[in-house]
Amino acid sequence: MDFDVRVLPQLSSMILQLIATVVLFFILRHFLYKPVSKFMNERKEGIQSDIDDAKTLKSEAIELKSEYEFKINEAKTEGQKIIEDSRKRGEEIKQDIVNEARVEANSIMEKARVEIEREKEKALEEIKLQAGEMAILIASKVIDKNLDMNLQKDMIDKFVDEVGVDKWQN
Repeated sequence: MDFDVRVLPQLSSMILQLIATVVLFFILRHFLYKPVSKFMNERKEGIQSDIDDAKTLKSEAIELKSEYEFKINEAKTEGQKIIEDSRKRGEEIKQDIVNEARVEANSIMEKARVEIEREKEKALEEIKLQAGEMAILIASKVIDKNLDMNLQKDMIDKFVDEVGVDKWQN
């Protein structure tokens, strides 16, 4: 076994090795490094674009959320206002109905008072006539004579005037 050990490599082998390395470098650079770099840059740009789109969508979502919250609060306020207006209107209608009922009750009571007063006057007149007729009958029985109608009427009026209206009303 014979080994030949050389400290320095052969120059032709070294040049050949260097040329092969350079050629391999350019081949790899052309077919591997550039496409991979291009792919990596495109991916980086795509990711950045997605991040930017996500930020834009997030800001739009925040704006929409704010708008919806504002609209919800506005709708709640408007709903409360409608409820309050309805409650007030209901109270007004209730008060109107109560007032109309009071007016109608007062009217009915006033009509009843007038009717009672009229019936009272009518009853007093009837009592006066009956009392006068009784007085004439009693007087004619006592006197035993018949009076004519005008004389009877005068006697009734005189009797009523003497007795007075106050005694008839009690």
